[in-house]
Amino acid sequence: MKQVNSRTLKKLQSGIPLKVRQGHTVHLETTEEPLTVHTGLSLLYAMAEALEIPRTLDEHIHVKERERGYPESEHILALAANAFIGGDFIDDLEALREDVAIQRAIGRKDIPDPTTAADFCRRFTLGHILQFNRALAEIHSRVHRLRPKMKAWTIDTDAKAHEVFGAKKEGATRNYNGIYSLQGMYSFVSETEEMLHSELRPGKTQPGAKAVAYLRRMKRKIPVGVQEIYLRSDSAFYNKEVVNYCEGEGWTFSITADQTAPLRQLIETVAEEDWKEDLSHPGLWYGEVKYQPIGWVKPYRYLLRREKKETKGGQGVLFGALGYEYYAVVTNREGKVQELMEIHDQRGAAERRIGQFSNEFMSHLPLGGFMANWVYMLCAQLAYNMSYWLRDLVLPPFYRKKHIKRIRRCVGLVAAKVVEGSRQIRLKISVTHRWLGDFVYAWQKIPALCPAFRSG
Repeated sequence: MKQVNSRTLKKLQSGIPLKVRQGHTVHLETTEEPLTVHTGLSLLYAMAEALEIPRTLDEHIHVKERERGYPESEHILALAANAFIGGDFIDDLEALREDVAIQRAIGRKDIPDPTTAADFCRRFTLGHILQFNRALAEIHSRVHRLRPKMKAWTIDTDAKAHEVFGAKKEGATRNYNGIYSLQGMYSFVSETEEMLHSELRPGKTQPGAKAVAYLRRMKRKIPVGVQEIYLRSDSAFYNKEVVNYCEGEGWTFSITADQTAPLRQLIETVAEEDWKEDLSHPGLWYGEVKYQPIGWVKPYRYLLRREKKETKGGQGVLFGALGYEYYAVVTNREGKVQELMEIHDQRGAAERRIGQFSNEFMSHLPLGGFMANWVYMLCAQLAYNMSYWLRDLVLPPFYRKKHIKRIRRCVGLVAAKVVEGSRQIRLKISVTHRWLGDFVYAWQKIPALCPAFRSG
């Protein structure tokens, strides 16, 4: 940051004028009053305390070799806070370090600097990553108990190639699109929009590689009260191991199927009268077949959709099966084909959520080490989920369908003045602020999340 020299500071005492338009001049001046534009972090940190997130992180994660310095939770919450306010780089922590007002408001004397935070991330091994995930699992269970009772979850799983830049990144390679990247694997709970689980992988990893091991680790984060799981995935998870695992766990599933030659031949033998046309979308038909791929233990139900091919001139292709495009989904669910297919198609929301996460919380994987970037991603995951917990647990009910950017705009980036005196901190927000009422509503709801927090 460029420092203001003493000569310029002297000018600022009387004001430096800037003519904005004819007859309208603004004078730039300084003040020693503590001001902040990160007022929303007061909600984030207060909710973290109410949910006992710092205690949980410190109980599970043991990275530091010495007691002095910041505890593990302070590093993680600082990186999560940076993601919450839209920081694109780890260096953006400097903006929070220089914001003395918000540090007073959240009860911190200081915030880790970028170098210290990066060193913290570099200390992690795979064992520490597992510790981090155990902490997140406990936090998820605590939040689940605060929600209305929900016994069934729909989990959408998908992968994304995260392009990386700059110096060589450990694990980054050129993927099939030629993009120098690392790969993120994500699972979202459709009903709550939370990110249940995430893992970072080398860029050359096939999305379906070690899928069952991924699902086992994901399962550890499912709260005890959730008794029914419906897994949706694209063709990356189309293999017998995944299907066998779901059957063994008692999960239902729908997975986009690879159209191998035997399956395609079977699809093309479906009689014309067995295709049911979608009356609301002429040109779409639905059907089904039973099929047992080689090596699978039994036949499964394959849901089918076909669509008429069209040439550039808008004319349909005339020759039987060649005139259609097909889409197949393997499932163990019961119900009407069209309804099940439409439900399966809703898994496309996972791509939108991954896009929102990568654009709003993790636009970069900034560190050189693979494990360090994985830690950085888990901190961003915590920030992502805390945004939705703010929305669902403490903000007014009409926020339930709002997206992250809207939440940040309304209650995340709020200007305030911080006043300290009589052993108290006062956070002063303009009475004319458009979303003051929403901010106050959340402020009053947070203590109810934890009785012990409320009594303090």
